[in-house]
Amino acid sequence: MAPHTRRDAAEREPVEAFGEVVCFSDIFRKEVSLINERRGTHDPRGHIVLETEAREDTSGHPVLRPNEEACVVGLALSGGGIRSAAFCLGALQALNETGVLRRVDYLSTVSGGGYIGCSLTAALNASSGNFPFTSRIAEDEPPSLQHIRDHSNYLFANGVVDVLHNASIYARGLLANAVVILPFLLVAAALTLIAWNIFGLPRFVVTTYLSLLLAVAAIGWGVYRSGSPRQREPEIPSYPAKVVGTLVILVLISAFCELQPYLLNAMLESQTAASGSGPLLAVAAGWIKTISAALAPAAVALAFLRSKVEEFIKSARESPRTRAKIAGYAAKAAVYVAALILPLLLWMVYLEITLWGICINARLPHCSAPARLNNLADYLFGTTGHNATLLYLVIAALFVLITLLLRPNANSLHPLYRDHLAKAFLFKPEERLTKDKDLQEERPLLSDISAVAGPYHLINAALNIQNSKTANKRGRNADFFLFSSQFVGSKTTGYIATRDMEEIPNGLDLATAMAVSGAAASSNMGAESIKPLTPTLALLNIRLGYWLRNPARVKEAGPANRSSTSLFSRLRRRHNVFANYYFLLELFGLLNEKLKSVYLTDGGHIENLGVYELLKRRCRVIIVIDAVADQEMAFGSLNTMERYARIDLGVRIDLPWQELTNVARKISKTIDDTGDCPKLAGPHCAIGEIAYPGDRRGVLIYIKSSLTGDENDYIFHYKRRYSQFPHETTLDQMFSEEQFEAYRALGFHAVYKLFDRNDRFAHLDPAKCPHTRAQIALLDHLFPRVSTDAEPGQRQRFAEWLSADPLGAA
Repeated sequence: MAPHTRRDAAEREPVEAFGEVVCFSDIFRKEVSLINERRGTHDPRGHIVLETEAREDTSGHPVLRPNEEACVVGLALSGGGIRSAAFCLGALQALNETGVLRRVDYLSTVSGGGYIGCSLTAALNASSGNFPFTSRIAEDEPPSLQHIRDHSNYLFANGVVDVLHNASIYARGLLANAVVILPFLLVAAALTLIAWNIFGLPRFVVTTYLSLLLAVAAIGWGVYRSGSPRQREPEIPSYPAKVVGTLVILVLISAFCELQPYLLNAMLESQTAASGSGPLLAVAAGWIKTISAALAPAAVALAFLRSKVEEFIKSARESPRTRAKIAGYAAKAAVYVAALILPLLLWMVYLEITLWGICINARLPHCSAPARLNNLADYLFGTTGHNATLLYLVIAALFVLITLLLRPNANSLHPLYRDHLAKAFLFKPEERLTKDKDLQEERPLLSDISAVAGPYHLINAALNIQNSKTANKRGRNADFFLFSSQFVGSKTTGYIATRDMEEIPNGLDLATAMAVSGAAASSNMGAESIKPLTPTLALLNIRLGYWLRNPARVKEAGPANRSSTSLFSRLRRRHNVFANYYFLLELFGLLNEKLKSVYLTDGGHIENLGVYELLKRRCRVIIVIDAVADQEMAFGSLNTMERYARIDLGVRIDLPWQELTNVARKISKTIDDTGDCPKLAGPHCAIGEIAYPGDRRGVLIYIKSSLTGDENDYIFHYKRRYSQFPHETTLDQMFSEEQFEAYRALGFHAVYKLFDRNDRFAHLDPAKCPHTRAQIALLDHLFPRVSTDAEPGQRQRFAEWLSADPLGAA
């Protein structure tokens, strides 16, 4: 044992009160004790013993690592929606067939990999550890496999019925969002009616005075900074900078407010001229004239620069680099244009209802307000001259009261998504089924998952922290968030016992964790967030994300069965969980780790392979199944993971992935050009090295969704007709039987051929990397070849490939 190792301290079991926040070393101890229980006395690797490194983490807690002799094995299933679920299903079947799966201690899943990973966990839990997706070529396919295949179109498994059902739920969510937003529009209209004379002053008087004050402040700031004693003071942050910045914001707000009366006057004047076509149409016509006048000088300038423009267009046609730049600029422009559409529509709605209020209050003869609205205002408030204003405030108050009854997750798309996924992937396995019977849905609580039935499951999500001043210093907009049978949480929020989180009434179970881990489409998407589109996506209810009680603040709420039942206590517990509060946080991206509830989305919004948590646990062998859409074979998700590992964990990864890229690109191009290709025995896999702190080494087995030419006929038949296979877009979540089977069969082929020693693999050069031979020998020891149908000359060990011809077939 190393001199700095202290095993006694590492083996202590943590004791927690309800909602007690624990550190990572505490949860690691608990996980290892459960893994040891599963290993029992028959695993030749023996029990895992945790050692304490000679350093502490950034929070001052001890850094633990498993002893090398225990050879902790982790399996990561990547994101990628139903595409990844299908590919990873085949991979799991192959791992089971080759005896590798029983050696896996940790299962780490993200998004689509989580679909099939959670399916496996639920099935193992319900069947005492029996693998549910046995691969056998027979007429009676296992019901579990048949069930998933039948639900590959999981969002619309029942056809038109599901279409109507999904549409009605989506419409309900839009109406719920409207209930939250309309009070703001009505109050804005009412304030405009009240303040008509204030902001109706000619020539933007308030804005003019504020602009003058801004100019004086800026000049004064310049004089202040010119003093020699102050030239060494920091510019930012400073009190003058805050004052000037505040004045700039006030000028913009004032200018916008003072613009409204001009627009409303134009709309009023257009009532007669519009001839019944509506005031908005008339205003739009006026704007078109104004824009045309503004564009006229630009058109003249364009005429003079015609030759330069033609030269630029010609260059764009001939230069791929220029085309790429233009495409990038066009994409950014399209995002900003799309981001403006819905806010502009809301602005027009505000103008229209304000105009109605003016017409009702002033009783104008050519009023465009709806007759029923006019009559209702008169009936309730008479002819006071402020009846529309009062009506708007009353309606706004009613809507606010309604929002108090809404909950953050109730009307998002999360429940719909969760239920479809649960129906497709969470079930109780059966040996045989009659024709008219389906598998029974199985939705266990996370804390009810057996520790000995299968690998310890880590379900990865992303904690959105776009507005955090401390946790988001690196600009990732997200942190790693974990669901497991024992603990829930993140480094930022801390971790608490899963059973404690389940006692909070938030619906947390395995189905919820699976859906959160795969919540790819949302208004806020961690590192993948599109900030200009955040309000638009939120308003359109593109919200698969989930609000979960902050682990750091669960203790405040107390368990449901111990909480007071008084009306005051219930109202107090509901404080800050109102839908309007959290919806507004989503709308403007004001998300951080200190809120009472935190916003979680797809784990791929920070790391899409699921490897990070396995590296954090110092797994000696990590098997990665990468089914990410990567048409260019650029390995973007791998590069992102390597960067996080190096910065956060001090872990360096050396993986020879370039050979996979070269072969896959060559095969794909040959198939596209000729319809055929050479049959190469791999590589689908690259085996590399993990360099942990403290001079510890690990092995990374990286299996990529790719073609090498020796796949079966129906995989190639599908590839010939769909050139993007096996990297079709994740937007396609409606797989056909053929499509699902092509990905499943490819996953089985890539993994089985590797562990049966039929496929070559990319590896580090033993002459340059002295640990390569020892690491490959470790794989031969951990995962001996189990197939008995070896042909003459069949390789029996991974090590035999180290000296093989790099282009040779098996």
